[in-house]
Amino acid sequence: MNKTYSQSAKDVSREWYQLDAAGVPLGRLSTQAAQLLIGKSKPKFTPHIDGGDYVVIINASQVVLTGKKDQEFKHRHSGYPGGITSVAKGSLRTQRPDKLITEAIKGMLPKNKLQTGRLLRLKVYAGPEHEHSAQQPKVLEVNHGR
Repeated sequence: MNKTYSQSAKDVSREWYQLDAAGVPLGRLSTQAAQLLIGKSKPKFTPHIDGGDYVVIINASQVVLTGKKDQEFKHRHSGYPGGITSVAKGSLRTQRPDKLITEAIKGMLPKNKLQTGRLLRLKVYAGPEHEHSAQQPKVLEVNHGR
């Protein structure tokens, strides 16, 4: 009789992957990055163990927002009366592209205690240079969906 395999924390092996965001829709980039961070494509995937990989995203300032998403607003509230702050996603892409991509990926991760550790393994850079060349990340192509 075969037993179900359950991965333990000591069995986790992590790899580094690099995604290029130039000309790629934000949603397509986010879903692929979220799957790598979760480790869902690995054969030893176990839901309660954080077995995902490291993800480096370059050229974040060149990500594509399809439709009228440039005009949509991102809101946050300080908790005080009148404390709402709104910023257009188009201007957020030019000012803080790393924040735009990080929040999109955060929305696609499961809302549990593993989410913080997974987000710490996400590295987003606005330009083509990054400081993780010593880890020799594997370059992955993002499906454009065209």
